[in-house]
Amino acid sequence: MSNGAASKAGYVDAVAQSIESLRNELVDISLDIHSHPELNYQEHHAAELLSDTLERNGFAVERGVGGVETAFRGTVQGGKGNGPTVAILVEYDALPEIGHGCGHNLIAISNLGAGLGVQAAMANLPGRLVVLGTPAEEGGGGKNRMIDAGVFDDVDISLSSHPSSNLTVFGTEAAIDETWSLAMVRYRFDFYGKAAHAAVAPEAGINALNAVIHTFNGIDSMRQHLRPDTRIHGIITDGGTAPNVVPEFASADFILRSRDRVYLNEIVQKVVAIANGAATMTGARLEMPTPNVMYEDVRPNTTLARAVESNAHAISMKVDPLIPGRGGSGASTDFGNVSHRMPSFAMRFAVAEEPVPGHSRLLTAAAKSPLAQESAINTAKALAITACDLLTNPALVDAARAEFAERGD
Repeated sequence: MSNGAASKAGYVDAVAQSIESLRNELVDISLDIHSHPELNYQEHHAAELLSDTLERNGFAVERGVGGVETAFRGTVQGGKGNGPTVAILVEYDALPEIGHGCGHNLIAISNLGAGLGVQAAMANLPGRLVVLGTPAEEGGGGKNRMIDAGVFDDVDISLSSHPSSNLTVFGTEAAIDETWSLAMVRYRFDFYGKAAHAAVAPEAGINALNAVIHTFNGIDSMRQHLRPDTRIHGIITDGGTAPNVVPEFASADFILRSRDRVYLNEIVQKVVAIANGAATMTGARLEMPTPNVMYEDVRPNTTLARAVESNAHAISMKVDPLIPGRGGSGASTDFGNVSHRMPSFAMRFAVAEEPVPGHSRLLTAAAKSPLAQESAINTAKALAITACDLLTNPALVDAARAEFAERGD
């Protein structure tokens, strides 16, 4: 602990009281964002609401950081000298049609609340706290753009959170080669053929839809030779205009996932070869728009997980036993890219009594429930106390960094 810094008992009380005093405002923000779902890079309402709240509570706020219009950075400096920079990452984008079926309205208040809780103690803490608004997690890769723009360059440790169905669990054990999410990349295959009357002169046409179908068939034939952790899922986004016209254009959108980015790159090469083969078979021309930046797997940090879990117990938050082999998520997130650049941890918290699938209307409904709001508030407290621990305890920071280095890339 730094000379003159607050004792843990002192900042725990300050954090808890601050977040409790803001409870109604935080819940109102959650429900406001829930009722105004915005897709990636369109989160103008949420970004303004969250930025204004930080500014009103004493943060120095920069909007549009990293050249991303709906990103923001709120900063508060500790009053007890130099120390690490801890970032708490806020998410707030929604899904098409089903709104907040991933519960980002809850991430918004748990992480905003954590930042506001730490701010209440910062006069007696060393170091610096940063609350980063990171848009476009749902496929847009907002964190990736912010990383490339240097927004994370001066951050030492990142913390976040995410709804987790009906369980609050912590990955306090993880094998050295384990990952806590799947790496992911998205590809679109556009095939250009030649239109013709499908009955009068089909031989004059080149069927772009056939190329898409062959691509799906080729991928399905490959599945038996893939590792069990691999996921490939796609949709046909354009299949022609009318059944009596040979489709001159057809397109498919695929997401490819695997436990690690090295193997995922091998799968990408195979899938691209299949699409090229489908073009050759049909005579269509293949174009591939630039794929999204890869979402990397989340690198575990059990040091941080144990620290947050300890603080969750300390505030009497209900914590569920970890299911073996389930320290993370089978989904993908751009938080993974952050976790490959610094020690990072995202706490997973319950939003329902019974299991609810992510990215569903059931989770959209759960994300506005009183239980979910309560869980998000408790998560804010656990994260805030952990951030204070990191600012005041160099040994904890060193341990998190040592584990990060040991896990390597």
